[in-house]
This record gives sequence, structure tokens and C-alpha cells, in this order.
Amino acid sequence: MDRTIDHVAFGGTELYELRAAASEVGLTPTYGGEHGTGTTHMAVVPFPDGSYLELIAPTLGTDATDAGFWPDYLAADAGPAAWCLETDDAAASAKTAIDAGLPVDGPHEASRARPDGRLVEWDMCFEGSDQRLPFFIHDRTPRSYRVPEAAPNASLRGLQTVVVATRDREATAALFARRHRYPSPVDINGPFPEFATLPGTPLALCEPGDGALDARIDEVGEGPCAFLVGVTDLDRARTALSLGPEIRYSDRRMAWFDHDLFDGRLGAVELS
Repeated sequence: MDRTIDHVAFGGTELYELRAAASEVGLTPTYGGEHGTGTTHMAVVPFPDGSYLELIAPTLGTDATDAGFWPDYLAADAGPAAWCLETDDAAASAKTAIDAGLPVDGPHEASRARPDGRLVEWDMCFEGSDQRLPFFIHDRTPRSYRVPEAAPNASLRGLQTVVVATRDREATAALFARRHRYPSPVDINGPFPEFATLPGTPLALCEPGDGALDARIDEVGEGPCAFLVGVTDLDRARTALSLGPEIRYSDRRMAWFDHDLFDGRLGAVELS
């Protein structure tokens, strides 16, 4: 069972806007360079546990609809676009997905040219017919080339939860049980309606009512709608991070990062 997040992708039409928003809320993005397709570039927000937030947008002169990664999400400034797990063997992960009856795209070789000239290379494999399932990555070059070291932080730890918006929570839970052997969802109080976590996994599910989530699924389909970063103490986190009002998350506390681009999309949650 895969339980830890390698990284998540947060997309938009302009990378400078994403980087500025991250800086304004106390996160530290590092420009990571242009992908090998030439159609997207990115910045990395590394966390102390080794996971990271990828900010991704079309390169200058590229229409978002022509982006090599998640064009619908980038064109819609949708924010959360995808999530990733690391694998030791991309081909074996693809075979496992095929054996589970899932369509597979890959493995593909991919790369990114860092501003210092160093080439980062990896294999990646996408699964399923939408963005609900994570994709897999296997580094061809050392992972340290892909992920810069994070600055120490007294409260911030790393990516904890991916919230997937789905019209049929039962069907999506069954998909993850079949592919990843994830357990059944457990309802909790959380930031979205019909909200449930899958214990021991980085996944939470929500079903939209009428409103923003419903419109989001209409526009970009089912998939990640929010990412939650773990902190040891929400009050201590506020000394370094700009966070909005407190929200209950089961018996814990959470808050969205206090910026229009991140509200309802990127939050901090206390670790249990």
C-alpha cells in the first residue's frame, strides 16, 4: 500500500503569480526550470519531510491549452491538478495498474533543465481516465537534483493529505481499494461537504453539492481539489505562515493559506 506523497502539482496560467502568492503566505518557492516539452515550467516549495509542492504554468508564449502537463487545469487556473507517489520501478507500477483493469499512459521519460544548467531526469506513469489516481515517478538522476533541501521550520512538516473531489465517493473509494488496497472512507468534520478520510493513507474524499466544487468538476473533472500540509501546532505555524480562520478537521485544527489563489485549495492541518 502506498501511503506517502512524493509531491503535488498546483497549476495556473502564470508562474510568477503562483510564486508571488506562495511567498506572500510564508512559503519559499525556488524556480526549478523548464520541462523537456518546452511548454511548461515550474517552481518547487520543498518541505522538511522531503515532499514538495510543485507550482506549474505554461512557458512564455505557450497557450495553456497546449501545455504538456494538465492543460485543462492550467487553463482554468484550477490550482490542484495532480498528485504523485514515488516508485522504485515505473514499469512494475504500470503492470500493477493494468492488472487492476486500469488504463495506463506510460512509463514516459521526462526531464527538466534547472536554471543552473543541471538536467533532471525521471520516468513517470499516469493511471486511470481522470486525475483521481496519483501518477508515479521514478528518478533517473538523484532525487536531490529534483528536490532542493528545505529550510528548517519549527512547525511545518510536509504534505499530509490530498482531497479528491468526486461525484461518487463510493465508486472512488472502490477504485482506490482495487488499485492501492486503501481502506474504506470514514466520515469526519472537515472543510468540504460529504468529507471522509481513508485511515492510514494520504487521501480524503468529498462529494460536491451545488456550488464551487460542482462547477469545478464540470470544468476540469474529478480529481484533487485541495492539498493539506501538516504542521505540529497551528498557533506556532501562524508565526511564520499567513493562515486564515481556524476550521475543525475531526478533532484537530486546520486553516487555509490566506491568499485568494490558495483559499479552499491549499491548507495547513495539525498532525494527529
